[in-house]
Amino acid sequence: MSKIVRSTFFGLIAFFLFPAIKLCAAEDGFVGSGTCAGCHEKQYELWQGSHHDWAMKPATPEYVLGNFDNVTFDHYGDKSRFFRRDDHFYVETANTRGEKEVFEIAYTFGVEPLQQYLIAFPDGRLQALSLSWDSRPESEGGQRWFHIYPDERIPHDDVLHWTGTYFNWNSRCAHCHSTNLEKNYDPETNRYDTRWSEINVACEACHGPGESHVEWAGKDEAETDVGNRGLERSLSAMGQWLHSEGESTAQLKETTSPGLDGQLSVCGSCHSRRMLIDDPDLPGHFLDKHQIELINPPQYHADGQILEEVYVMGSFLQSRMYQQGVVCSNCHEPHSLELKAEGNAVCAQCHKPSVYDTQKHHHHPAGNGAQCVNCHMPEKTYMVVDPRRDHSLRIPRPDFSIKLGTPNACTQCHEERSDAWAASAMESWLKEVGKELPDHYGEALATAQTGAADSERRLSQLANREGESGVVRGTALSLLSGQPGNQALVTARENLNDDDPLVRLGALRALEVRPPEQRLKDVFPLLTDPRKVVRLEATRLLNDVPDRALTDSQRAVLEEARDAYVTVLQQNADMPGAQVNLGIFHVARGDHERGERAFRQALVLEPYHLAATMNLADLYRVRNQDTKGEPLLRAILEALPEAAGPHHALGLLLIRQKRYEEAIKFLDRAAELEPTNIRYGYVHAVALTSLGQVAEGLEVLSELHVRQPDNLEVLYALVDTHRRAEHWQQALIYAQKVRSLQPGDPRIEQLIRYLKRQ
Repeated sequence: MSKIVRSTFFGLIAFFLFPAIKLCAAEDGFVGSGTCAGCHEKQYELWQGSHHDWAMKPATPEYVLGNFDNVTFDHYGDKSRFFRRDDHFYVETANTRGEKEVFEIAYTFGVEPLQQYLIAFPDGRLQALSLSWDSRPESEGGQRWFHIYPDERIPHDDVLHWTGTYFNWNSRCAHCHSTNLEKNYDPETNRYDTRWSEINVACEACHGPGESHVEWAGKDEAETDVGNRGLERSLSAMGQWLHSEGESTAQLKETTSPGLDGQLSVCGSCHSRRMLIDDPDLPGHFLDKHQIELINPPQYHADGQILEEVYVMGSFLQSRMYQQGVVCSNCHEPHSLELKAEGNAVCAQCHKPSVYDTQKHHHHPAGNGAQCVNCHMPEKTYMVVDPRRDHSLRIPRPDFSIKLGTPNACTQCHEERSDAWAASAMESWLKEVGKELPDHYGEALATAQTGAADSERRLSQLANREGESGVVRGTALSLLSGQPGNQALVTARENLNDDDPLVRLGALRALEVRPPEQRLKDVFPLLTDPRKVVRLEATRLLNDVPDRALTDSQRAVLEEARDAYVTVLQQNADMPGAQVNLGIFHVARGDHERGERAFRQALVLEPYHLAATMNLADLYRVRNQDTKGEPLLRAILEALPEAAGPHHALGLLLIRQKRYEEAIKFLDRAAELEPTNIRYGYVHAVALTSLGQVAEGLEVLSELHVRQPDNLEVLYALVDTHRRAEHWQQALIYAQKVRSLQPGDPRIEQLIRYLKRQ
């Protein structure tokens, strides 16, 4: 696996890892789970021993599961030794210099199917060992030490060494493995003073501070008429699910769903791939506290199936279950975290088994093949031993596997069979009941990755499709940012006022490549959007709008929004991505020195951060300091040899230095690594023709035109290159295509008349 892929992967799984931590005082209304147990004994007993209870524990004999009996583990010649002295546990392993050092285990992290171990450092950091204990039974291959990257050596200077930023608990994991956490990062000293109320995910991590609730419980009955009994949050599952006569699936009695308020806001805070934009312990809407990842690669497959570790909610938001009002506790017991019933009985709560739990429906004999989840929620294994299910609850689509190269549940079980076999079986089953496979948003989403000629049209249709989930429509809109046509602009504008904030978020991202003045007109109203995530995105899109383009009243509103935007970035100052965004903000405002400092701070946090390197090198380009940018780009290419962006940027830098032959190699490689990036191919083609390699340049341009027939930049290049080569007929053909896309342009008419005369 390449380093760029590995880096992305661990950016996800680091969420599940965990300073020398001090307890918070009993403040902010948090009273502790022991207080809750006094009245809620049953719930407390269910919680004990759960994954939430074991999210993090002190490294004592009671909680350490791994074998520390002087055991040695060898990973590509790098030997680590696990041993014990009395009730303390230690590991001798490679430190930041690659030298053997003895570290004491401070905390355990997780319980099943693996347990990780945290080591405290003097700067307040807790780092998770990449060596983990497989806690499964020996009969299942467990009771062993393993490395979470089993197929490659990870030396001390690797971006994924356990001492690096991806294994840091404070920044990656803390909020979701402890209760009432205060990160307390000091960017000036690059140190932490992280604190908590309880070491693990206890009652108040989900229900909020309990002090007012305890006061409510102690009042006379006449005084207890208080909303939600003194708690900030309501986590109740919604209403009743009722079976109507003749219907095979239950429907929610209420007519509206709380969506991302209520339970999903709380559970989704940790069970989603997201960035914090406010204190996650606050009550309220999920999107006022988090910026969730949309369903794009590399986190998801092209059709929206899970690929990297995305923590469930992003896939669940795609599902019809979510749209109908299903919440987590409809399937999971919220204290023990176990399923509410065994096997298909979970689904049978709403889906009549007489209809769905039959061979007529699932076409399998009793056993694994007849389990609902194995067809509709296929597993993917993360961290070597941890299988997790896709919660988009989709119909298996082996036909997509043939068209798009995406996985399907059928051949994940029938490994010896082909996708074509599975697709044929599905087709024959449907014919038996007179049905066809339904339209699925995944096929339209995938067009953005495959570079299909009709991508803009299909994404626009999906963005406007009534009844589709907000995360799907928002993703379709965000993918339109790579489409240059007018239809993309129209679709984005149509959805800026949609009821769903994820759709508004996607519509904003669709406008990202538009000129600043155009963005100002379209985006400015969303600076006062009801949802914080939308306001922040609108602010980001207006950071480069010059002050001269603003009225006094607009300037005042935008300055307030910018202050809020910077505050969020500063709250995440220990994350390299936040430092990159802070640097982009300062550069857009003309403050190059502060921008450079932010980019460099990102590289302190993560030495081979791709976006930080690219933006810093580009800043040096703007400042005519390519001699500083070139070594940065060459270093990142050594670390991430399969990253297309640095190849492209270095090729352009070499062209500016008139080192053309060398430049062509890097531009060619960028286009090869990322063939769907039309811009990379276009620049490569222009460079070829500029160096007299006209035939080669035209070949590249023709391939790009096949992929995106409406791309005006490519069409103009084809016209100009054929014209200069005196290929008059070909130039005329492409000029007429330009005219069909831009009718009435007098310059095109003049060009066509000229070409006809030739």
